[in-house]
Amino acid sequence: MTDRFPEPTIAKDFLKRKVNVSTDRWDELKWGEHAHAFTVAHSIEADVLDTIHGLLNKAMAGGEAYDTFKKGMLEMMRKEGWYGGAGHKENEKRYINWRARVIYDTNMKSVYAAEHYRKQLQIADMRPIWVYHSQLVGANRRQEHIALHEKAFRYDDPFWDSYYPPNGFGCECYVTSESEYGAERDGREVLKSDSDGNPPEIDGVDWDKFGDPAWKYNVGREALAPNFGKYENLKKIKMDDGQGALNHVLTKYQESMNNTRLTQGEFKTFLNRMDKKEMYVQDINFQVGNLDIPQYQAMQNEGLLDSKIMCTQRQLGHGSGGKNQKQKIPEGYYSELYQVLQSPEHIYEDTKPDNTIHGREFHFCGNKGKDGKIINVVLRQLTGCALQLITMGRIEYDHTTNKKYKKIW
Repeated sequence: MTDRFPEPTIAKDFLKRKVNVSTDRWDELKWGEHAHAFTVAHSIEADVLDTIHGLLNKAMAGGEAYDTFKKGMLEMMRKEGWYGGAGHKENEKRYINWRARVIYDTNMKSVYAAEHYRKQLQIADMRPIWVYHSQLVGANRRQEHIALHEKAFRYDDPFWDSYYPPNGFGCECYVTSESEYGAERDGREVLKSDSDGNPPEIDGVDWDKFGDPAWKYNVGREALAPNFGKYENLKKIKMDDGQGALNHVLTKYQESMNNTRLTQGEFKTFLNRMDKKEMYVQDINFQVGNLDIPQYQAMQNEGLLDSKIMCTQRQLGHGSGGKNQKQKIPEGYYSELYQVLQSPEHIYEDTKPDNTIHGREFHFCGNKGKDGKIINVVLRQLTGCALQLITMGRIEYDHTTNKKYKKIW
């Protein structure tokens, strides 16, 4: 018998890999830092952070309801004499219950939002229209959130970078996805942010006052493609081993993401952040392609036994933000670039590469555009394994005019 609901593996891994960082106030960490560091206000007062994080991981792993988590929290409080910090006492039942509920809800909603965002990105090529849904009834409803109810944007619209829920403590908003056909069938208007990334005017919404600024980030986006360069607060906090908290966060992220296969939506998310210089580049190796059968068979005939296309984060950035303007691949071509890595229109081998010591060199090419340019991806065959992306760009070049290029597909 199969489970009725799929296991939330992304949420589980996301919560588990958070680094415990003791702080006196929750807002000592800002925005995306909360996506990688686990903290509880006033946790500096007592050695309780590990226990609370453990209780949340246990609740996530076992699908435990709040009441079970609360029971564990109360047992910890009695044992440690910690009742939420800031001098609160055992007899302050109302505060203690509120504190336990806030800790549980805030963390659970954030980790599930990270899972939903990632899964929606993974199928974004089929269901690219994302729809915002607000809580229309109940104590936690907010009028400005209600004004966004059933408003739709494409998944890659900058709107979601800041307003993918939760959008504040207690926020119960969520996002669904649908196909372009489904949106058209339902007569749904798909809104767009302007060229500077600002959301459009919507009746009942004052964007300057929309929610708490501390929540104006997408926890799922920061979990997947973090902007570590702006995590200034984590840099300042020292851990027990003398290292900065950010070093611990970087290590955990590298371990979790190395050799991850990126879908088209995830791939575009990385390139978009790199193009805007919003990523702290590391040497993480991603799988960015898996050759379709016809192209793979053609490559097998040339001795390639692995269909995977691998790429370090640094190499991925070289084709977007790190490329000169003449060869740079603009955002509008990211989907085409991803397709070239799976199913190139043409494949050539450079029979006389500049650096033969690094192995055989191949060029994957897309179709020629109206401007005469093609997407050209340069890859090398690593010893006995996959192809590794070296560089890429949009160039004006015809490989058939140079005899050193052997056509394979």
